[in-house]
Amino acid sequence: MRGHNPRESLRYDRRYEPYFRRMDLLQFVLNFKGTPPWLNSTAITALTDRWRPETHSFHLALGEMTVTLEDIAMISGLPIEGRALTGKVKSEGWRQRVAGLVGVEPPPWIHETKKDPRPSGVLFSWLQEHFYECPENASPAVVERYARAYLWNLLTQVVFPDGTGDTASWMFLDPLRNWDVKWSWGSAALAFLYRQVMLV
Repeated sequence: MRGHNPRESLRYDRRYEPYFRRMDLLQFVLNFKGTPPWLNSTAITALTDRWRPETHSFHLALGEMTVTLEDIAMISGLPIEGRALTGKVKSEGWRQRVAGLVGVEPPPWIHETKKDPRPSGVLFSWLQEHFYECPENASPAVVERYARAYLWNLLTQVVFPDGTGDTASWMFLDPLRNWDVKWSWGSAALAFLYRQVMLV
């Protein structure tokens, strides 16, 4: 599990841990806090060349191999028990929903003649600009917003990266609304991995 651009990570703060613990994501965060390793595109290409969609496995010289849910849980620390990470995703008003969860609204797209190149999220550089380091004297509400932004950044860089490598999709922020809901993040990660391999 690697990130597209490890330089766009946010500074970890121990004040975030109670929130991550409530969502059963503390082990995952501790595995990847700091700078996630670089994405190795050569290794990814080699693996996708050996992917067989009819058997959902990689055909390697030593035999067939597949990634299981248990592998995801052991490698990443993501929980595999809990509610399925599904639901309807509405794009209308996503900037306002982001503002409601992290306290800062992404700027609107202002070019009338061109299509918005980022209709599905914010740039990692935007997250870094606004949430790089939580202020020392921050109130609990502000710490919670920074914790949510940190987790959103980490999940979308390491587990659910988009094809551009520079965008944090807003659809992965919404499940972070309630810290006490237990989601099966590992199942979502495995499904996302299979979907991405099928698209290549």
